[in-house]
Amino acid sequence: MSMSEYEERFRSSTPSLHQIFAAARGANRQRRDSRRLWVAAALVGVLMMTCKIASHHTVHSGTDNGSQVWKSGIQ
Repeated sequence: MSMSEYEERFRSSTPSLHQIFAAARGANRQRRDSRRLWVAAALVGVLMMTCKIASHHTVHSGTDNGSQVWKSGIQ
């Protein structure tokens, strides 16, 4: 019996837990990277909309004649 035959005799046909988790982690990495990209894009979109709404609000807040001006109690 050669050494390779001896090794094959005791080699497990099923993958170990480490091999299973390593394979699963590689597949999930692509999904996780894609999810990160979508989250980043959504965050940029929300920030852009927030800035646009805030700038629109500040530009138009002083031009309305019917707008109510709040004064502080400190004089």
